[in-house]
Amino acid sequence: MVQHLQQYSSEEWTTPALVARESYKAQDSRTGMQRTRTLLRSNFDRIIDFSDDTALEAAYLDEKLRSQGVTLPTVDLLHLAAAHAEGGTFVTHDENDFDKPPLHDLVNVDVIHSA
Repeated sequence: MVQHLQQYSSEEWTTPALVARESYKAQDSRTGMQRTRTLLRSNFDRIIDFSDDTALEAAYLDEKLRSQGVTLPTVDLLHLAAAHAEGGTFVTHDENDFDKPPLHDLVNVDVIHSA
């Protein structure tokens, strides 16, 4: 997997704020959440805020995908929309939800397949 991700080494590495929230939620104290925030900020170039642009992209992508018979869980759609709104590539291990031809035709998504 590390070798696969090296193709993105010269690009900005981001994570959506909604993913950051999931990391914070896994902690049992505010101090733990703040440590996790520091760790995320040191490992990513930027944490992408949820914005009106993200909401717009999510609505657009949902409509386009549904017209092709593809649905995504809301949180996955929001993660994908954050990358799409920023013009980035969404990289994921989630083959079940994201390895679908209509999705690949619509957005830049890289599904890392487990060995």
